[in-house]
Amino acid sequence: MGKRKDSKAAREISARLLEAIVPLADALRPPAPPLEAPGVVCAPEPLDLGLYLRVLRWFLEDGETLRVLGFSDQLDALGPISAILGGAKEKLAAAMDKAAAKTLVAVTDRRIITARTNAFLEHGEIRQDIPVDQVRYVRAATTQDRSARLAIDLITRDESIRWLFRADIDNTHVDALAAVLAESMTIPDVERDELQRRRHAPVEAGRKSESTGTRSTEATGSEATTCDAE
Repeated sequence: MGKRKDSKAAREISARLLEAIVPLADALRPPAPPLEAPGVVCAPEPLDLGLYLRVLRWFLEDGETLRVLGFSDQLDALGPISAILGGAKEKLAAAMDKAAAKTLVAVTDRRIITARTNAFLEHGEIRQDIPVDQVRYVRAATTQDRSARLAIDLITRDESIRWLFRADIDNTHVDALAAVLAESMTIPDVERDELQRRRHAPVEAGRKSESTGTRSTEATGSEATTCDAE
């Protein structure tokens, strides 16, 4: 009986504290308005979007608009050997086809947010927060395995990401997600200038090497003539 009384007293105290704290919290930061599902949703059926929208609304900034919501299997960032391991990753994707979608992809007019679905719902953890101005290239393709799932490759300034969508997700919505991402594809002038500089540097180095080699040959021939004269 004593434990029950203590538990009841703790609940009553907690309720009174919340009554006092909530108005102060609302004054410092007004509650985020309810977030509605965007026009493009890439999700398997059935999936309760409301659970994710209730958490996601706290991450959006004032005036930020949610454009796409997707659920996929995200492979690790692709490295330089991605082309070599591509086939192995496709086989892995086929084995994952029947598993639940594990990655949340939220595209707004400002950024791309990704998160592990469980960690997002339980702890509000975000995996990636990528500004749209870092998008360099987007490609939508069909995997070469038996599942024939749609995949989206996203190349940003710092990494390459592949999302694999389950076969039961509407392909038109996946294409729409890729199209929204493609709107942000750009290469800043600074990066373009750097790439061009790297392109011309080997050519100029080769020309200098050839020029030096010619002068060296000419000098050698002149010296040989002088020695013969002596």
